[in-house]
Amino acid sequence: MSGQLDPKAIDILTRACARKRIREDECAYLLDFPEDSPEADMSVALADRIMRERCDNTGDIGVQIGVITGPCVGRCRFCNFSADTTDAEPYVMPDDVLRDYVREVTRFGDVTSISLLTIQNFEVDDLIRLVKVARRECDKGIGISINCGDLEYEDCVALREAGAIGAYHVLRLGEGRDTSIDPERRKRTIRNLISSGIITTTCTEPIGPESTSEEIVKNYMWGLNNGCASGAVMYRVPVPGTCLAEGGSITDRRLLQMSSVMALSTLWYSGPFSFFRWDLGYQGGFNKVFAEYAAGPRDTAALTENGRGRTVGWARRELFKKGYDKILRYDGSTAVLDLEYLRKTDSI
Repeated sequence: MSGQLDPKAIDILTRACARKRIREDECAYLLDFPEDSPEADMSVALADRIMRERCDNTGDIGVQIGVITGPCVGRCRFCNFSADTTDAEPYVMPDDVLRDYVREVTRFGDVTSISLLTIQNFEVDDLIRLVKVARRECDKGIGISINCGDLEYEDCVALREAGAIGAYHVLRLGEGRDTSIDPERRKRTIRNLISSGIITTTCTEPIGPESTSEEIVKNYMWGLNNGCASGAVMYRVPVPGTCLAEGGSITDRRLLQMSSVMALSTLWYSGPFSFFRWDLGYQGGFNKVFAEYAAGPRDTAALTENGRGRTVGWARRELFKKGYDKILRYDGSTAVLDLEYLRKTDSI
């Protein structure tokens, strides 16, 4: 009968909500439904309900700052910094500029983490110095993280000792095909980070219209099975001038469907892996939102806060619009997230 939900999808979703493991092929089955299907809507509704319960409907803000940018030898065909297409000049952020950024984004006490971004080719001593600058400038309750090129184990240890407690590192979709980086090198860096004691987050990205359900699930599950602390999904931003710009992007609704299915797929897991999703800065949904400052890989503007505009103020507004009624502060307390709070924090 038309209008009925697919029985197999109902069975998979029921088992997922009961914290029972669902297979990779079952995740792919759910992702094969159109983004506007009732099966996709049910996946989103279930995941949203569970995640809001887990975080007590509390929003969380992180910040990314591009500290070492310019022409990148990774030559990722989707990135603003690819040496094949970029107009960006080599840049290492001065200490005083980073201090100003850190002071600005943390002044209202509701940023819980700061991630320092570099390109593939960078001097690790520069990043170590910048990690120390950020660590000294902000409260110890704010986590300092890195989002950088590939690293040897000794470099990871040095960065951890400098104050980096977290890292974002990804085995990208199309690694070695749409990038010039050996996939095994990316995997080795993730293992080096984890072995050094750095809490490592990964992501399935950059998802394009051509990405299959099977490869998305396989990539996501690789992070789960290899010791990463959390996972996410992110779509490809068609940055003007990049090789894959004409390949387009998936919709927010399709990304939300993917995020929800992958979140439900890990409910059974009792290990260190968790699912949090970054909304529109890193892309995704749920309660973790990242603002972006300085030069960025998904924006041709010299300062992405003046381009795509994913600032801390934007992040507060996004969480408010999505119905979060509290916001997490760096000390673990929460504040009421309402219009008064947005006004008080210069967000409207």
